[in-house]
Amino acid sequence: MISTFARGFIELGHNVTLLASEEFRPTSEESLPFEVVYFPSRWPKVFKPDLLPWPKGMHRWLKQHVGAYDLVIASESFQIPTLMASRVCASKLLIWQEMVRHQRLLFKLPSRLWYNVIVPLFMRGVTVVPRSEPAKQFISQYSRRVSNVIVDHGTDAAVLHPCEEHDKAFIVIARLVPGKNIDRIITKFSRLVALEQYSDYRLDIIGDGDQRQQLESMVEKLGLQQQVVFHGFRTHEQLAEPLRRAIALLVDTSNDLNMLTTAEAITSGTPVVTNTVPSSAPFIAARGLGIVRDDWDENDLMDVIADYDKMHEACVKEGKELTNVACARKMISIKGL
Repeated sequence: MISTFARGFIELGHNVTLLASEEFRPTSEESLPFEVVYFPSRWPKVFKPDLLPWPKGMHRWLKQHVGAYDLVIASESFQIPTLMASRVCASKLLIWQEMVRHQRLLFKLPSRLWYNVIVPLFMRGVTVVPRSEPAKQFISQYSRRVSNVIVDHGTDAAVLHPCEEHDKAFIVIARLVPGKNIDRIITKFSRLVALEQYSDYRLDIIGDGDQRQQLESMVEKLGLQQQVVFHGFRTHEQLAEPLRRAIALLVDTSNDLNMLTTAEAITSGTPVVTNTVPSSAPFIAARGLGIVRDDWDENDLMDVIADYDKMHEACVKEGKELTNVACARKMISIKGL
């Protein structure tokens, strides 16, 4: 995701350096069009790299090298590297805010302390750029410098693009694990194809996980082996074609606040049928990019089939603003560069 975003800046002619924790160094060599500087984590058992990393040496590196950069983007207000950057290079810094609620770590107490004390005291001169409307509402409680321009994660414009034809198919892109509620999606789809006029529709499931065997058994019991197809894991290049040819991406998650797949679907011209859990749900509803409703059912699938042309047109229009190049351009504009 961050690599895709970085490539958006490179497409616009900028040089990019990515700072990351040593724990996320790839196990094999990667060919990337930008430099990556890795830092060991301090006390990783306490300051977990995937939750609240404390990169050893990053503060010194910023002081030594920040003069060579015009823009510094830090991910999340509640991060030690963001605090470092706010003390070293506040005038060049944008905080890219994804979180829409307090972290549950230690009963939310560290998060509440950070947002109520650290953000207003030590980040008050830094502009925060929200990644969604819920993120904007959340961070606006603690920062007075929140951008009105929302910048999403940025989809890969080199791979994802719309087409004018579609198949009689819906698509799910997810890990097959509890919380994604793939079984509920299959049940809703089964009620749709039980109707004669929709019996020739297909559900493509892209992804893998612990529940795959259980879900395949469910499909067999329902007699839907010809209509529900499990494709397993696919790269972005491999899933791009079925995604842009689908009638809609189906989402019924219990806990995924930030889903890149919804933006990828919209960029591909594909409407989204989702519950209200993802942070992109207000954007989808407001722009007519699909259907947003908790406990959506087969009637909503019928509606998206009937209104596909209108929703597809809206997705094509809005999707242009969700690409990595468009998101990079927004960041540069916010900073006035």
